[in-house]
Amino acid sequence: MRTIQVFICLVSTFVLFASPRIQGDTSLKPETRSAYTFSVAALAGFLYGQGEEIVYINDTDTYLSQLLWDMKPLFYAGSSLDFSPVNPLEGLGFFTHLSLKFGIPGKTGTMEDRDWLNKENGLNDNLTNFSSHDNYTQGAFLLDSSIGISLPLASWFLLKGYVDFSYMYFSWASQDGFTQYAARDSSTGGYAPWEDTLPKTAYYGPAINYQQRWVIFTPGLAVHIPFLYGLSLGAYLHISPFIHCVAVDDHIRRGIQFRDDTSGGLLFESQGAITFAPNPRLELSLSLGYRSIQGLQGPTTSRNTGTTSGLVSQSGTGGAGYAVLDTGLSIKIRW
Repeated sequence: MRTIQVFICLVSTFVLFASPRIQGDTSLKPETRSAYTFSVAALAGFLYGQGEEIVYINDTDTYLSQLLWDMKPLFYAGSSLDFSPVNPLEGLGFFTHLSLKFGIPGKTGTMEDRDWLNKENGLNDNLTNFSSHDNYTQGAFLLDSSIGISLPLASWFLLKGYVDFSYMYFSWASQDGFTQYAARDSSTGGYAPWEDTLPKTAYYGPAINYQQRWVIFTPGLAVHIPFLYGLSLGAYLHISPFIHCVAVDDHIRRGIQFRDDTSGGLLFESQGAITFAPNPRLELSLSLGYRSIQGLQGPTTSRNTGTTSGLVSQSGTGGAGYAVLDTGLSIKIRW
């Protein structure tokens, strides 16, 4: 609620501050401004997608378990700060960017848990267990910062090259729902194949809590194209293998906690935006982006949370993933 109030206050301030310029204020003529300018923006939008938790068989790429944590959608509010050239199309320039987004807690879909337990015994690839629970996002924080140079290649085309640092934190909690577990197959020592017609056993109360902390470094390329008075298009692309994720999984009823320390994988991210600037002080932008992270692996350790000893032991190989659309609106003001 506090972030929503801050967002409303910022928007009101922007409108009041920009209104003299809309009515013809000439105090920001280019010849009276410095070569660089600061800008601040209020952000609001939503994420739509899933976080992924994976259990691998030893150090292979074979899934033993997969848990999908919904953000469908997760609303957020935030702000950003930029330092950039006043007129970037006039020559080589330097810029920095920082944005903060805070997720609004609440129910954001379901958490689905799948197991292929026969794979562990080398029997077959049949799905054996399935469960579904209500998913609640308890907390979310996203930070993105970048530093780079901008280079005009034409009077209507600006190219940017930069290095980006990203940090993401998510905390989810699942509860209630149902389970469908296949029966033991005495002839093979494994499990019978899972079928959707299996009876659903109701589940009540907390199930699993899960947290992800991501650190990402990536090179980036962006373009900016003004095409009408006050209107412009922008887009950027990120591809990087420099990813690290620490995830913690609490199985509440089992009294056990798992910690995955994963790295590697590949990030792919792209975003496009349309911007309207009615005057040099004010910008309104609508953006749509997609971020996908797949292929991380690393060791898993576990500890018993139901005892005072809290003994830590090696428990195999874990993984993490992320695939989310980001739709956002920003209101920016310069000075």
